[in-house]
Amino acid sequence: MMKLPKEVNKIIQTLTNAQYDVWYAGQCVTAGELGESPQDWDLYTNCPQDKVRGMFPEGEPLGSRTTRMDYTEYVEYDDLNIEDRYEGIVADVVTLRGSMEDQLKEVYHFTCEAIAEHPNKSPVDPYDGMKDIHKHLLRPVGDSREVFHRDPIQMLRGLRYVGLYGFDLSKDLSEAIADSAEELLRADKEAILYEFSLAINGNYAGKYLKMLRGLGLLPAIVGPEGMMHDRRGINDYETLTENIDKVKHITLRRMALFYICFDRSYKTAVSYLPHEELDLEYLLDAKKMLPKLHFVGNDTQLKKFIYRCGGWDKYNFYDKLSKAQVIVYDYSNQRIIGRDAILKKVLEERQPIFAEDLRVDADDIIEAGITDDPERADELWHMLPDVVHEDPANNDRDKLLKYAKRFHRSKFSATFRDVKWLR
Repeated sequence: MMKLPKEVNKIIQTLTNAQYDVWYAGQCVTAGELGESPQDWDLYTNCPQDKVRGMFPEGEPLGSRTTRMDYTEYVEYDDLNIEDRYEGIVADVVTLRGSMEDQLKEVYHFTCEAIAEHPNKSPVDPYDGMKDIHKHLLRPVGDSREVFHRDPIQMLRGLRYVGLYGFDLSKDLSEAIADSAEELLRADKEAILYEFSLAINGNYAGKYLKMLRGLGLLPAIVGPEGMMHDRRGINDYETLTENIDKVKHITLRRMALFYICFDRSYKTAVSYLPHEELDLEYLLDAKKMLPKLHFVGNDTQLKKFIYRCGGWDKYNFYDKLSKAQVIVYDYSNQRIIGRDAILKKVLEERQPIFAEDLRVDADDIIEAGITDDPERADELWHMLPDVVHEDPANNDRDKLLKYAKRFHRSKFSATFRDVKWLR
Protein backbone atom coordinates (compact mmCIF):
# COMPACT_ATOMS: atom_id res chain seq x y z
CA MET A 1 0.00 0.00 0.00
CA MET A 2 1.30 3.45 -0.91
CA LYS A 3 2.37 6.04 1.62
CA LEU A 4 -0.40 8.62 2.05
CA PRO A 5 0.18 12.38 2.43
CA LYS A 6 -0.36 13.66 5.95
CA GLU A 7 -3.39 15.70 4.83
CA VAL A 8 -5.07 12.60 3.37
CA ASN A 9 -4.18 10.60 6.48
CA LYS A 10 -5.81 13.27 8.63
CA ILE A 11 -9.03 13.19 6.59
CA ILE A 12 -9.16 9.39 6.70
CA GLN A 13 -8.41 9.31 10.43
CA THR A 14 -11.12 11.89 11.20
CA LEU A 15 -13.77 9.93 9.29
CA THR A 16 -12.58 6.59 10.65
CA ASN A 17 -12.74 7.87 14.23
CA ALA A 18 -16.36 8.83 13.54
CA GLN A 19 -17.03 5.17 12.56
CA TYR A 20 -17.21 5.75 8.80
CA ASP A 21 -15.46 3.89 5.98
CA VAL A 22 -13.10 5.75 3.62
CA TRP A 23 -11.73 4.57 0.29
CA TYR A 24 -9.31 6.32 -2.07
CA ALA A 25 -9.70 5.58 -5.76
CA GLY A 26 -8.95 6.66 -9.30
CA GLN A 27 -5.88 8.39 -10.61
CA CYS A 28 -4.25 8.69 -7.18
CA VAL A 29 -4.11 4.89 -6.96
CA THR A 30 -2.64 4.64 -10.46
CA ALA A 31 0.02 7.28 -9.82
CA GLY A 32 0.89 5.80 -6.44
CA GLU A 33 1.36 2.32 -7.91
CA LEU A 34 3.71 3.86 -10.50
CA GLY A 35 5.88 5.31 -7.75
CA GLU A 36 4.68 8.91 -7.93
CA SER A 37 3.27 11.21 -5.25
CA PRO A 38 -0.29 11.99 -6.42
CA GLN A 39 -1.57 15.54 -6.17
CA ASP A 40 -5.27 14.83 -6.78
CA TRP A 41 -7.11 12.48 -4.41
CA ASP A 42 -10.63 11.05 -4.71
CA LEU A 43 -11.83 9.90 -1.28
CA TYR A 44 -15.12 8.02 -0.98
CA THR A 45 -17.02 7.58 2.28
CA ASN A 46 -20.35 6.37 3.57
CA CYS A 47 -20.50 9.50 5.76
CA PRO A 48 -23.42 11.81 4.84
CA GLN A 49 -22.22 15.04 3.25
CA ASP A 50 -23.70 17.31 5.90
CA LYS A 51 -21.58 15.54 8.51
CA VAL A 52 -18.51 15.67 6.25
CA ARG A 53 -18.89 19.44 6.02
CA GLY A 54 -19.34 19.68 9.77
CA MET A 55 -16.05 17.81 10.29
CA PHE A 56 -14.22 19.86 7.65
CA PRO A 57 -15.67 23.40 7.71
CA GLU A 58 -12.67 24.68 5.77
CA GLY A 59 -13.68 22.55 2.78
CA GLU A 60 -15.35 23.89 -0.39
CA PRO A 61 -18.78 22.37 -1.15
CA LEU A 62 -19.03 21.02 -4.71
CA GLY A 63 -22.59 19.99 -5.43
CA SER A 64 -24.54 17.88 -2.96
CA ARG A 65 -22.11 14.96 -2.59
CA THR A 66 -18.59 16.41 -2.60
CA THR A 67 -16.42 18.60 -0.39
CA ARG A 68 -13.02 19.73 -1.73
CA MET A 69 -10.03 20.13 0.56
CA ASP A 70 -7.35 22.23 -1.12
CA TYR A 71 -3.91 22.15 0.46
CA THR A 72 -1.96 23.57 -2.48
CA GLU A 73 0.11 26.71 -2.83
CA TYR A 74 1.62 28.32 -5.92
CA VAL A 75 5.42 28.21 -5.90
CA GLU A 76 7.56 30.37 -8.20
CA TYR A 77 11.13 29.40 -9.09
CA ASP A 78 13.96 31.67 -10.20
CA ASP A 79 15.45 28.82 -12.25
CA LEU A 80 14.10 29.00 -15.83
CA ASN A 81 14.47 25.23 -16.11
CA ILE A 82 12.02 24.63 -13.24
CA GLU A 83 8.41 25.50 -13.97
CA ASP A 84 6.32 27.53 -11.52
CA ARG A 85 3.55 25.30 -10.24
CA TYR A 86 1.02 24.45 -7.56
CA GLU A 87 2.48 22.17 -4.92
CA GLY A 88 0.56 20.17 -2.34
CA ILE A 89 -2.57 18.06 -2.65
CA VAL A 90 -6.27 18.45 -3.40
CA ALA A 91 -8.69 15.92 -1.90
CA ASP A 92 -12.33 15.53 -2.92
CA VAL A 93 -14.37 13.83 -0.19
CA VAL A 94 -17.35 12.20 -1.92
CA THR A 95 -20.35 10.58 -0.24
CA LEU A 96 -20.96 7.17 -1.80
CA ARG A 97 -24.15 6.48 -3.67
CA GLY A 98 -24.48 2.71 -3.62
CA SER A 99 -21.49 0.38 -3.26
CA MET A 100 -17.85 1.17 -3.98
CA GLU A 101 -18.05 -1.17 -6.98
CA ASP A 102 -21.00 0.84 -8.33
CA GLN A 103 -19.03 4.06 -7.87
CA LEU A 104 -16.03 2.72 -9.79
CA LYS A 105 -18.23 1.64 -12.68
CA GLU A 106 -20.05 4.97 -12.78
CA VAL A 107 -17.07 7.35 -12.51
CA TYR A 108 -14.01 5.75 -14.10
CA HIS A 109 -13.62 4.84 -17.76
CA PHE A 110 -10.26 3.04 -17.66
CA THR A 111 -9.37 -0.09 -15.74
CA CYS A 112 -6.20 1.43 -14.24
CA GLU A 113 -8.38 4.02 -12.48
CA ALA A 114 -11.27 1.77 -11.48
CA ILE A 115 -9.51 0.61 -8.33
CA ALA A 116 -10.35 1.54 -4.72
CA GLU A 117 -8.07 1.00 -1.75
CA HIS A 118 -8.96 1.02 1.94
CA PRO A 119 -6.65 1.45 4.95
CA ASN A 120 -7.93 -1.76 6.59
CA LYS A 121 -9.65 -3.78 3.84
CA SER A 122 -8.70 -5.53 0.61
CA PRO A 123 -8.66 -3.39 -2.56
CA VAL A 124 -11.70 -3.32 -4.83
CA ASP A 125 -10.42 -4.09 -8.32
CA PRO A 126 -13.28 -5.48 -10.43
CA TYR A 127 -11.52 -5.06 -13.82
CA ASP A 128 -7.99 -6.26 -12.97
CA GLY A 129 -6.79 -2.70 -13.25
CA MET A 130 -3.80 -3.35 -10.99
CA LYS A 131 -2.43 -5.83 -13.53
CA ASP A 132 -2.91 -3.26 -16.29
CA ILE A 133 -1.01 -0.64 -14.29
CA HIS A 134 1.97 -2.95 -13.96
CA LYS A 135 1.76 -3.83 -17.67
CA HIS A 136 1.40 -0.10 -18.57
CA LEU A 137 -1.69 -0.97 -20.55
CA LEU A 138 -4.76 1.25 -20.92
CA ARG A 139 -8.01 -0.70 -21.26
CA PRO A 140 -11.57 0.65 -21.19
CA VAL A 141 -14.34 -0.01 -18.72
CA GLY A 142 -17.51 -0.60 -20.72
CA ASP A 143 -18.33 0.67 -24.22
CA SER A 144 -15.67 3.24 -25.20
CA ARG A 145 -17.57 4.60 -28.17
CA GLU A 146 -20.58 5.35 -26.02
CA VAL A 147 -18.36 7.06 -23.44
CA PHE A 148 -16.56 9.16 -26.08
CA HIS A 149 -19.83 10.19 -27.66
CA ARG A 150 -21.12 11.34 -24.28
CA ASP A 151 -17.84 12.90 -23.13
CA PRO A 152 -15.23 13.26 -25.94
CA ILE A 153 -12.58 14.69 -23.60
CA GLN A 154 -12.18 11.17 -22.17
CA MET A 155 -10.11 10.34 -25.26
CA LEU A 156 -7.47 12.85 -24.18
CA ARG A 157 -7.80 11.81 -20.54
CA GLY A 158 -6.85 8.32 -21.67
CA LEU A 159 -3.93 9.53 -23.73
CA ARG A 160 -2.71 11.44 -20.67
CA TYR A 161 -1.49 8.05 -19.43
CA VAL A 162 0.56 7.73 -22.58
CA GLY A 163 2.27 11.10 -22.16
CA LEU A 164 2.85 10.80 -18.41
CA TYR A 165 3.65 7.11 -18.01
CA GLY A 166 4.22 5.64 -21.47
CA PHE A 167 1.12 3.41 -21.46
CA ASP A 168 0.09 1.45 -24.53
CA LEU A 169 -3.54 1.30 -25.66
CA SER A 170 -5.47 -1.92 -25.98
CA LYS A 171 -6.54 -2.70 -29.54
CA ASP A 172 -10.23 -2.07 -28.90
CA LEU A 173 -9.53 1.25 -27.16
CA SER A 174 -7.22 2.43 -29.94
CA GLU A 175 -9.85 1.59 -32.56
CA ALA A 176 -12.58 3.31 -30.56
CA ILE A 177 -10.54 6.53 -30.30
CA ALA A 178 -9.68 6.51 -34.01
CA ASP A 179 -13.35 5.96 -34.90
CA SER A 180 -14.49 8.71 -32.50
CA ALA A 181 -11.76 11.29 -33.24
CA GLU A 182 -14.12 13.81 -34.84
CA GLU A 183 -16.22 13.84 -31.66
CA LEU A 184 -13.34 15.63 -29.92
CA LEU A 185 -13.85 18.69 -32.14
CA ARG A 186 -17.00 19.51 -30.20
CA ALA A 187 -15.35 19.19 -26.78
CA ASP A 188 -14.64 22.21 -24.57
CA LYS A 189 -11.43 23.84 -25.82
CA GLU A 190 -10.24 24.77 -22.34
CA ALA A 191 -10.51 21.13 -21.31
CA ILE A 192 -8.59 20.11 -24.45
CA LEU A 193 -5.83 22.62 -23.65
CA TYR A 194 -5.62 21.37 -20.06
CA GLU A 195 -5.19 17.75 -21.11
CA PHE A 196 -2.75 18.65 -23.90
CA SER A 197 -0.58 20.77 -21.60
CA LEU A 198 -0.32 17.96 -19.04
CA ALA A 199 0.58 15.25 -21.53
CA ILE A 200 3.05 17.22 -23.67
CA ASN A 201 5.06 17.94 -20.54
CA GLY A 202 5.22 14.28 -19.53
CA ASN A 203 8.17 11.92 -19.69
CA TYR A 204 6.74 10.24 -22.80
CA ALA A 205 5.62 13.30 -24.77
CA GLY A 206 7.09 11.93 -28.00
CA LYS A 207 5.01 8.77 -27.81
CA TYR A 208 1.96 10.87 -26.94
CA LEU A 209 2.43 13.16 -29.97
CA LYS A 210 2.82 10.16 -32.27
CA MET A 211 -0.47 8.76 -31.01
CA LEU A 212 -2.23 12.11 -31.37
CA ARG A 213 -1.35 12.13 -35.04
CA GLY A 214 -1.84 8.42 -35.66
CA LEU A 215 -5.30 8.36 -34.08
CA GLY A 216 -6.48 11.48 -35.93
CA LEU A 217 -6.72 13.75 -32.88
CA LEU A 218 -4.42 16.57 -34.04
CA PRO A 219 -7.28 18.62 -35.58
CA ALA A 220 -8.75 18.99 -32.08
CA ILE A 221 -5.46 20.52 -30.90
CA VAL A 222 -4.67 22.89 -33.80
CA GLY A 223 -8.08 23.12 -35.49
CA PRO A 224 -9.21 21.70 -38.82
CA GLU A 225 -7.96 24.83 -40.61
CA GLY A 226 -4.61 24.51 -38.90
CA MET A 227 -4.27 21.10 -40.52
CA MET A 228 -5.59 22.13 -43.93
CA HIS A 229 -3.73 25.36 -44.62
CA ASP A 230 -0.28 23.82 -44.80
CA ARG A 231 -0.24 21.85 -48.05
CA ARG A 232 3.16 20.43 -47.26
CA GLY A 233 1.78 18.93 -44.10
CA ILE A 234 3.48 19.08 -40.73
CA ASN A 235 7.18 19.90 -40.90
CA ASP A 236 9.72 18.08 -38.72
CA TYR A 237 6.97 16.44 -36.65
CA GLU A 238 8.54 13.01 -36.72
CA THR A 239 11.90 14.41 -35.59
CA LEU A 240 10.16 16.28 -32.78
CA THR A 241 8.42 13.13 -31.56
CA GLU A 242 11.74 11.28 -31.51
CA ASN A 243 13.56 13.92 -29.46
CA ILE A 244 11.15 16.10 -27.48
CA ASP A 245 11.65 13.98 -24.36
CA LYS A 246 15.26 15.24 -24.23
CA VAL A 247 14.00 18.81 -23.69
CA LYS A 248 13.43 20.23 -20.18
CA HIS A 249 9.93 19.86 -18.75
CA ILE A 250 8.72 23.41 -19.35
CA THR A 251 5.20 23.33 -20.80
CA LEU A 252 5.27 26.53 -22.85
CA ARG A 253 8.67 25.66 -24.31
CA ARG A 254 7.47 22.24 -25.42
CA MET A 255 4.26 23.71 -26.81
CA ALA A 256 6.27 26.19 -28.88
CA LEU A 257 8.35 23.35 -30.33
CA PHE A 258 5.11 21.55 -31.20
CA TYR A 259 3.51 24.55 -32.92
CA ILE A 260 6.65 25.42 -34.89
CA CYS A 261 6.15 22.17 -36.80
CA PHE A 262 3.13 23.85 -38.42
CA ASP A 263 4.65 26.08 -41.06
CA ARG A 264 2.17 28.17 -43.08
CA SER A 265 -0.66 27.47 -40.65
CA TYR A 266 1.40 28.41 -37.58
CA LYS A 267 -0.71 31.34 -36.33
CA THR A 268 -3.95 29.49 -37.02
CA ALA A 269 -2.71 26.47 -35.08
CA VAL A 270 -1.48 28.53 -32.11
CA SER A 271 -4.68 30.55 -31.92
CA TYR A 272 -7.09 27.61 -31.97
CA LEU A 273 -6.96 26.73 -28.26
CA PRO A 274 -7.67 29.40 -25.61
CA HIS A 275 -4.14 29.98 -24.31
CA GLU A 276 -3.78 32.61 -21.62
CA GLU A 277 -3.07 36.02 -23.12
CA LEU A 278 0.62 36.18 -22.18
CA ASP A 279 1.28 32.57 -23.24
CA LEU A 280 -0.39 33.27 -26.57
CA GLU A 281 1.82 36.33 -27.06
CA TYR A 282 4.98 34.28 -26.46
CA LEU A 283 3.82 31.49 -28.77
CA LEU A 284 2.69 33.76 -31.61
CA ASP A 285 6.01 35.63 -31.61
CA ALA A 286 8.20 32.52 -31.45
CA LYS A 287 8.04 31.75 -35.17
CA LYS A 288 9.45 35.14 -36.21
CA MET A 289 11.75 35.69 -33.23
CA LEU A 290 13.76 32.48 -33.46
CA PRO A 291 15.23 33.18 -36.93
CA LYS A 292 16.12 36.73 -35.85
CA LEU A 293 17.83 35.42 -32.73
CA HIS A 294 19.68 32.80 -34.77
CA PHE A 295 21.45 35.48 -36.82
CA VAL A 296 22.52 37.69 -33.91
CA GLY A 297 26.25 38.12 -34.39
CA ASN A 298 27.44 41.06 -32.29
CA ASP A 299 26.59 43.03 -29.18
CA THR A 300 24.64 45.72 -31.06
CA GLN A 301 22.36 43.15 -32.68
CA LEU A 302 21.88 41.31 -29.40
CA LYS A 303 20.95 44.47 -27.48
CA LYS A 304 18.48 45.46 -30.18
CA PHE A 305 16.92 42.00 -30.11
CA ILE A 306 16.52 41.98 -26.32
CA TYR A 307 14.97 45.46 -26.39
CA ARG A 308 12.58 44.82 -29.26
CA CYS A 309 11.48 41.33 -28.26
CA GLY A 310 10.00 42.76 -25.07
CA GLY A 311 12.59 42.44 -22.31
CA TRP A 312 14.47 39.82 -20.35
CA ASP A 313 11.59 37.42 -19.74
CA LYS A 314 10.87 37.07 -23.43
CA TYR A 315 14.53 37.00 -24.37
CA ASN A 316 15.17 34.18 -21.92
CA PHE A 317 12.20 32.25 -23.31
CA TYR A 318 13.40 32.54 -26.93
CA ASP A 319 16.98 31.85 -25.91
CA LYS A 320 15.99 28.64 -24.10
CA LEU A 321 13.68 27.70 -26.98
CA SER A 322 16.48 28.08 -29.52
CA LYS A 323 18.69 25.84 -27.34
CA ALA A 324 15.87 23.28 -27.19
CA GLN A 325 15.73 23.32 -31.01
CA VAL A 326 19.42 22.47 -31.12
CA ILE A 327 18.70 19.41 -28.98
CA VAL A 328 15.65 18.29 -30.96
CA TYR A 329 16.98 18.82 -34.47
CA ASP A 330 20.70 18.26 -33.81
CA TYR A 331 21.63 21.72 -35.07
CA SER A 332 25.10 23.18 -34.61
CA ASN A 333 25.40 25.07 -31.32
CA GLN A 334 28.21 27.37 -32.46
CA ARG A 335 25.93 30.38 -32.85
CA ILE A 336 24.52 29.80 -29.37
CA ILE A 337 28.01 29.58 -27.87
CA GLY A 338 28.86 32.87 -29.61
CA ARG A 339 25.63 34.52 -28.45
CA ASP A 340 26.24 33.48 -24.86
CA ALA A 341 29.72 35.02 -25.02
CA ILE A 342 28.29 38.28 -26.41
CA LEU A 343 25.63 38.40 -23.69
CA LYS A 344 28.25 37.84 -21.00
CA LYS A 345 30.27 40.77 -22.36
CA VAL A 346 27.21 43.05 -22.51
CA LEU A 347 26.28 42.24 -18.92
CA GLU A 348 29.82 42.54 -17.56
CA GLU A 349 30.23 45.96 -19.20
CA ARG A 350 26.73 46.99 -18.09
CA GLN A 351 25.95 48.24 -21.58
CA PRO A 352 22.59 50.07 -21.81
CA ILE A 353 19.76 48.04 -23.33
CA PHE A 354 16.44 49.53 -22.22
CA ALA A 355 15.03 53.05 -22.05
CA GLU A 356 15.26 52.76 -18.26
CA ASP A 357 19.05 52.37 -18.60
CA LEU A 358 19.41 55.81 -20.22
CA ARG A 359 20.58 58.98 -18.50
CA VAL A 360 17.43 60.82 -19.54
CA ASP A 361 13.75 60.04 -19.28
CA ALA A 362 10.53 61.43 -20.78
CA ASP A 363 10.40 64.21 -18.15
CA ASP A 364 13.87 65.38 -19.19
CA ILE A 365 12.68 65.64 -22.79
CA ILE A 366 9.76 67.82 -21.71
CA GLU A 367 11.97 69.97 -19.47
CA ALA A 368 14.38 70.50 -22.38
CA GLY A 369 11.50 72.08 -24.33
CA ILE A 370 11.56 69.50 -27.11
CA THR A 371 7.85 68.78 -26.68
CA ASP A 372 5.19 69.48 -24.08
CA ASP A 373 3.17 66.38 -25.01
CA PRO A 374 3.83 63.55 -22.47
CA GLU A 375 2.89 60.84 -24.97
CA ARG A 376 5.24 62.26 -27.59
CA ALA A 377 8.00 62.61 -25.00
CA ASP A 378 7.57 58.96 -24.03
CA GLU A 379 7.65 57.96 -27.71
CA LEU A 380 10.91 59.88 -28.26
CA TRP A 381 12.42 58.41 -25.09
CA HIS A 382 11.79 54.90 -26.37
CA MET A 383 13.56 55.75 -29.65
CA LEU A 384 16.80 56.63 -27.85
CA PRO A 385 17.99 53.11 -26.93
CA ASP A 386 18.74 52.51 -30.61
CA VAL A 387 21.51 55.12 -30.59
CA VAL A 388 23.12 53.75 -27.44
CA HIS A 389 22.91 50.21 -28.80
CA GLU A 390 25.15 51.39 -31.65
CA ASP A 391 27.52 53.18 -29.28
CA PRO A 392 27.25 53.03 -25.47
CA ALA A 393 29.16 56.36 -25.34
CA ASN A 394 25.97 58.00 -26.59
CA ASN A 395 24.41 57.39 -23.17
CA ASP A 396 25.10 60.99 -22.24
CA ARG A 397 22.41 63.47 -21.24
CA ASP A 398 23.35 66.20 -23.73
CA LYS A 399 23.84 63.77 -26.62
CA LEU A 400 20.56 62.00 -25.95
CA LEU A 401 18.58 65.24 -25.80
CA LYS A 402 20.11 66.30 -29.12
CA TYR A 403 19.02 63.00 -30.65
CA ALA A 404 15.53 63.39 -29.17
CA LYS A 405 15.29 66.88 -30.70
CA ARG A 406 16.45 65.56 -34.09
CA PHE A 407 13.96 62.68 -34.04
CA HIS A 408 11.16 65.06 -33.07
CA ARG A 409 11.91 67.41 -35.96
CA SER A 410 12.65 64.82 -38.64
CA LYS A 411 10.56 61.73 -39.33
CA PHE A 412 13.37 60.53 -41.60
CA SER A 413 15.92 60.66 -38.76
CA ALA A 414 13.50 58.96 -36.40
CA THR A 415 12.67 56.17 -38.85
CA PHE A 416 16.29 55.41 -39.70
CA ARG A 417 17.77 56.06 -36.27
CA ASP A 418 19.28 52.57 -36.06
CA VAL A 419 20.80 52.60 -39.55
CA LYS A 420 24.54 53.07 -39.72
CA TRP A 421 25.22 54.94 -42.97
CA LEU A 422 28.40 54.25 -44.93
CA ARG A 423 30.72 57.21 -45.42
